[in-house]
Amino acid sequence: MRARLDVLLMLVITGAIVALFAAIADREFSRPLPGPTPALLPTVTPQPSPTGGWWDVVSMTPAALPALPGVPAPGTGGLGVGGASGGEDVAFSVVACPQPTVKITKIVTGKPPWWNVYGAAAIPNLEYWKAELSADGQGWTLLYRSAAAVADGLLIEFNTRTVPKGAYQLRLLAVDRTGNYGEPCTVSITIR
Repeated sequence: MRARLDVLLMLVITGAIVALFAAIADREFSRPLPGPTPALLPTVTPQPSPTGGWWDVVSMTPAALPALPGVPAPGTGGLGVGGASGGEDVAFSVVACPQPTVKITKIVTGKPPWWNVYGAAAIPNLEYWKAELSADGQGWTLLYRSAAAVADGLLIEFNTRTVPKGAYQLRLLAVDRTGNYGEPCTVSITIR
């Protein structure tokens, strides 16, 4: 019986050794081989051949396009926005303008649709001045604001296409560094 146990023990130990060598061999053979990796062979990608489409039958000749409406040449005397051609005075009436240092002196048409508003905004200790527009004299929309005093010159360039045609009031208001301001200069204008 002892011989059987020795044989059995010998088989178990031999099996363990074989299993150990198999595991080591498996790890060794699963490692990549040292040296360059074999190059992949290129494959041919099929290219579609062009076929005709709707664009092959469309003709784009100048004769196929409709004529555009005529546009008058600049400087031909046509009326600009506001009822005056470029460089002409725009009519306005003074509603109130009590301060000689805050005033609108003239409005001149520029390149349509622009108006150039001239005047003065130069009070002592000026913090800022602003130009505003209103259709009813109540709700005012800011057109421009500046901290730079203007003694007598261009105040704003106003694009008349930013508002509907009609009657408006344009006012100029200057505020000093303490937050005080006098009565604004207000004029009536009509945008045609």
